[in-house]
Amino acid sequence: MPTSVPVWGSAPPELDVTGRSYAVLAFGAQADEVTRTWIEQLHRLGHPVQEHRVVEGDPSGVRWAQRQAGGARVGWRLCVAGPEADVLATCAAVRAQGAVDAEITAHAVSTRRKNVLCTHCRSTTTTDADVGCTCPCSGCGRELLVYHHVSRRHAGYMGFMADAEEQP
Repeated sequence: MPTSVPVWGSAPPELDVTGRSYAVLAFGAQADEVTRTWIEQLHRLGHPVQEHRVVEGDPSGVRWAQRQAGGARVGWRLCVAGPEADVLATCAAVRAQGAVDAEITAHAVSTRRKNVLCTHCRSTTTTDADVGCTCPCSGCGRELLVYHHVSRRHAGYMGFMADAEEQP
């Protein structure tokens, strides 16, 4: 079955070292290890780097990346690592600022935490439920099936009422 769920490699992707300036963002300790390697590589090549580190789930990291993208010039690159929910949110935020995929290097260090978008009330619920499992919607309370579709724009998995067919 086709899916839009990202496939993250076990190793971080190679950096695009053709950029002129870089913003590097780490969400949590595991991501910090990844970004340190990226930063060392960029420094060796003489590239200017803006660094930012936050804990997992801290929305200030997404806001930092948005500000960086908002002031970006030709040759700017974003490198982000962290849990999937944080990475997807960051990528969506910088795309909304005009960044394109070629300007983004992203690596999820875990896929445990997910944002699920309720198709009924439009709320976003953060959960540890796996794809194919259910979680209660934080907005309307419906039991949502975490579907194998990810919205890059909304940075989350689609969720819909698990037993909709059984309702009168």
